[in-house]
Amino acid sequence: MNNTQYTLLGLLAREPLSGYEMKQQINSRISHFYKINNNQLYPSLSKLEKAGFIELQAIEQESYRPPRKIYRITASGMDTLKSWVQELPEAEESKTFLLKQYSSWLLKPDELFSLIKKKKEQHERTLEDYKKRISSFEEHNPDVNHPLFSTISVINMGINFEEASILWCDRMLQLLRKH
Repeated sequence: MNNTQYTLLGLLAREPLSGYEMKQQINSRISHFYKINNNQLYPSLSKLEKAGFIELQAIEQESYRPPRKIYRITASGMDTLKSWVQELPEAEESKTFLLKQYSSWLLKPDELFSLIKKKKEQHERTLEDYKKRISSFEEHNPDVNHPLFSTISVINMGINFEEASILWCDRMLQLLRKH
């Protein structure tokens, strides 16, 4: 299974959809951080159907048009999706984490709390690593035309990303404590 297939299961866990409706939802809800094109969509749906994770229903239409094809997630597909969402991805897999969070509503609050807490710890470790790295580089105080200046700039961006991610985790944990 790949992220595209899990994303499609995540959409179908919310409601049955046609391929066209899935593409519309991908474009409006997910495409800002994960892209799926038509060349991926329909082959992925076929694989999910063969695996028994989704089922296809043809709905006859009143006009001369062909039947409308609606995809539904099966119980097996739902179990597979929940298991995937519960696994913490590696730190560098930020897109995978976002895709999993899109379906995190399937988890119990205590399961989600545990997952977010582990994610926060992941970000804290990465932040500490960045801070250790940058301290040795900053001692050199490089000129803007020196390659080390760019290295410091990129590490600072990483520090900002990790701090923002920790802040998000803290907010999520606070919300989950209320439930």
